[in-house]
Amino acid sequence: MSTHQTLAKPRSVSELKGMIVAAGLRLPEQQERVARTALARPDIVAFGTISSLASECVVSPSTVMRVANALGFDTFKEFKLLFQQHLRSTTGSKPPFEFY
Repeated sequence: MSTHQTLAKPRSVSELKGMIVAAGLRLPEQQERVARTALARPDIVAFGTISSLASECVVSPSTVMRVANALGFDTFKEFKLLFQQHLRSTTGSKPPFEFY
């Protein structure tokens, strides 16, 4: 699969990992660094910004956006929300600032 094709937007990080493997997604080196970092450290995506993820991966913010697009997301916010949901589900916590 080339980087010009995009995947359907996944509903979970597990689904995202499976889609990458199943599609045989091949990314340029810098984009692959972003994808690997996001999967290895979901907290960086969930709690960071496009600029902080770019800085962590030593790439430009546009490279981060290209990765998000290649993985099926229209915006970085959608990409970030997937990782926030993942962390909530793995820790069993509820969204911050919610009063019970």
